[in-house]
Amino acid sequence: MTAIMTRAGVAAVLALTTLAGAGAAVSGDAPTTFKPLAGVSLHLGSKHAIGYYQKADSVCQLTLVVGEEPRGEVIPEVVPARFTAAIEAGKHAQFDTGSGTVLQFACAPGATAMTVQPLKQTAYSLQK
Repeated sequence: MTAIMTRAGVAAVLALTTLAGAGAAVSGDAPTTFKPLAGVSLHLGSKHAIGYYQKADSVCQLTLVVGEEPRGEVIPEVVPARFTAAIEAGKHAQFDTGSGTVLQFACAPGATAMTVQPLKQTAYSLQK
């Protein structure tokens, strides 16, 4: 797939998420809950993430796209990254956005909902 096709695909997903109004927009550090096939939009400073999940038995099949925050009609030069993950009910997965924020997605019992919580990364060192 060419970079232009990838960018067009991501732009289409962003537009559909915005037009559908089915998603939740997240910009703080509080957890947000969303249902199957409902989009979630996450504003993370210079990064923007959008995602949704499908329920498959007791597993949340998550699809997440992370890229540069849109700036009007200017197409970002960096191609967004697309992640998929199967998260079992009662478990969680974390995704590093590359902007100092980790997104933690948790699958509810029965895969009836997911929560996402932005977590700030902090550097640390072991002291001897």
